[in-house]
Amino acid sequence: MRPFIIVCVLIAGTVCAGQAPPKKSAPKKPAEKPTFVCPDAEAEQACKSYRELLKAKDTGLPVSDVYVCFRKKVDEFFVVYIPQPYFRRHWDQESKQIVVESPRPGVGYAQTYKDGVLDSNAMPFFIFSGQWQAFEGSEVRFFSSDTINRKKQDEKDPTVGVSVDETQVNVGYKFENRSGKNTLYTFTIQRSTGRFAESFLGETEALPILERTGYCTYH
Repeated sequence: MRPFIIVCVLIAGTVCAGQAPPKKSAPKKPAEKPTFVCPDAEAEQACKSYRELLKAKDTGLPVSDVYVCFRKKVDEFFVVYIPQPYFRRHWDQESKQIVVESPRPGVGYAQTYKDGVLDSNAMPFFIFSGQWQAFEGSEVRFFSSDTINRKKQDEKDPTVGVSVDETQVNVGYKFENRSGKNTLYTFTIQRSTGRFAESFLGETEALPILERTGYCTYH
C-alpha cells in the first residue's frame, strides 16, 4: 500500500508542476527618446560638443525656442534664443469684437561655444530686446529689436538690429575688433530649412572678411 501512495504523490507532484503558471516576463523598458541628430555631416565636431553639453544637462543651454547653428569643420556653434510671445485677447466694446493686445515686449540673446566652452569673446554674443507685433485675424508675428546689449539702437543705421518674421531671423551687430576698428557681423536663418549664412565686414573693407554657411536645428 505504501509504494502505491508514494507513486500517487509523485504523479500528483508532476502534474502540478506541469500546470504551474508561467513566469511573468520582465516589463519592457520605455522606448528611449530619439537622440540629437547632427544637421550637417561637415559640422560633426561642433555637434559632438553640443551632444556632450546636452548629456551633461548644461544649465547654460536653452531648452526651447532656440536655434542651434553649427559651423563646418570647426568645433564651434552658436545659439539664438528667441522666446515666443503670448498675445492676450480681450473684448473691445467700441468695435464689438475680440482684439489682440499688441505690441508685446520681447527679449532674446545669442551666444557662441568654442571647443564645447561658452566663449564671450566670440561672435555672436549679445542680448537684445524689442517688440512683437501681431496682425489681427492672422497668425503672423513680427519682432523688431530696439536695444542691443542694453544700448538703444541707432535709428539711422539700418544695418544694426534683430528682426524675426515668418520667413527669416535677421541679425546685424557692430563690435570693436582687436585692432580697435568696427566690424559688422550679420547672420540670417532661413526658418523653413534651418540654413544659415553669416559674414564679418570690416568698416574699411568693401568685401566681407569672412563668410560662412551651415545648418541650424530648432527646438
